[in-house]
Amino acid sequence: MTGVDALLRQYTNIGENDRCVIAYTPDSRESAALITVGLRQRGVVPALVAMRPLVDYELAGRLNAVLPDPGELTGRLVLFTLEKDTMSHFGPFTEVLRRYGGQKCMVVRVISASPEFFEKALNLSPAELSARNATLLDRLLGVHDIRVRSRGGTDLRIRLDSDEYDWISNRGVWRPGGFTILPAGEIATFPARIDGVLVADGALNCNVITRIDTRLGENPLRVEISDGRAVGFECQDADIRELVGLCFRQPYGKRVGELGFGTNSGIDAFIPANSHINERRVGVHIGFGQHNQDKDKIGYQEKVHLDLITDGAEIFVDDDEEPIDLATFTPSSVPHPEIARDEDITGDCCGFGYGELTDEGAE
Repeated sequence: MTGVDALLRQYTNIGENDRCVIAYTPDSRESAALITVGLRQRGVVPALVAMRPLVDYELAGRLNAVLPDPGELTGRLVLFTLEKDTMSHFGPFTEVLRRYGGQKCMVVRVISASPEFFEKALNLSPAELSARNATLLDRLLGVHDIRVRSRGGTDLRIRLDSDEYDWISNRGVWRPGGFTILPAGEIATFPARIDGVLVADGALNCNVITRIDTRLGENPLRVEISDGRAVGFECQDADIRELVGLCFRQPYGKRVGELGFGTNSGIDAFIPANSHINERRVGVHIGFGQHNQDKDKIGYQEKVHLDLITDGAEIFVDDDEEPIDLATFTPSSVPHPEIARDEDITGDCCGFGYGELTDEGAE
C-alpha cells in the first residue's frame, strides 16, 4: 500500500474533485483492487471497466457507459489502464484524451501490473527520476562516442548521433495530452553504431508472452555485436537460448534498435517475470528487433523487441575521465531537456502490440 500511496499522491496527485476510471485485464484484478482501496481511502469511488487484452471490440462502449459528461467535471478525469503481460487498445484511450482534452484528462498506462510494481517500481518520485534522467541526458547530448562496461563483462563501443536520433526519457512525469507510462525510469536512443560484447546478467524483457524465469544472474547471456547486429550468442539456460534464438531469427531480429539506460535505483532486485520493471532497474539494456524511433527515420519495422539487461553499468564519455556509474551517480539540478521526448506519449512501445512470434528465418 506504500506503493499505492506513491502512485496516487506523487504520480497522479489525486484530488477530491477528480473522477477516476480503472480499466483492467483479468491478470490485473489484484492491482485494480489495490488502487480502488487507495482511492476510496481518499474519498474517491472509481468506476471499474474490465477489458480483454489485445482485442476487445466492446471496450469503447463499456468505457463510454461510465465516463462522466465533460461539462460536469470540476476536477480531472484520471484513467488508469492496468495490464500485466500486454499493452493494448491505444485507439480507445487516445479517443478519451481527445474528448476531454489534455489539461482535463490524465491517462496512466501501467505495464507489468503486479504486486512487484507497487513494491519496487514506485520507490522514487517522478521528480527524482526526472532529475536522474536529466543529469544523464545533459552529459550525453552532443557526445559522439561512448564506451559502456559492466562488472559482468559487457564492453561496448557506441557511436551516438543526437541530431539524427531522438532520445526518449521515461520519468513518470505527466505531460498534458499524452499517456503516462509506468513503471518509469529510463533514457534511450537509437545507436548510430554499436560494437563489442554484451553480457546480460540482469534479465531480459521481450514483447512476447512467456512464463519462463527471465532473470539471468545465474546464467548470463553473452552476445557479440558487430556494426549494430548480433553475430553470435551463448547461454547455459536452454529456455533462454530458445527464446532468444527465436527472436533473433525474425527478419530484423538481430538488429540493435535501442540503446537504453535504466535509471530507477529504487528497484532493488530483478524479478522472475517478463517485465518492464527489470528494464527500469539501473543498468544498460540493448534492444534487438523493433527500434524506438519514428517510422520514417529507420528503414525497417519488426514485430519483435527483445531487451537484454545488465546488472549495473558504467558509461565512459571520455577514457581519461571518471566513468558514470548508473547505480551511484549523484543527480544534478540541471533542467530536463525539452528535446528528449517522453516515452510513448500516445503510441506503441517498441512493438508492444504483442504480435505473434513465428520462426521465419534470419535476415
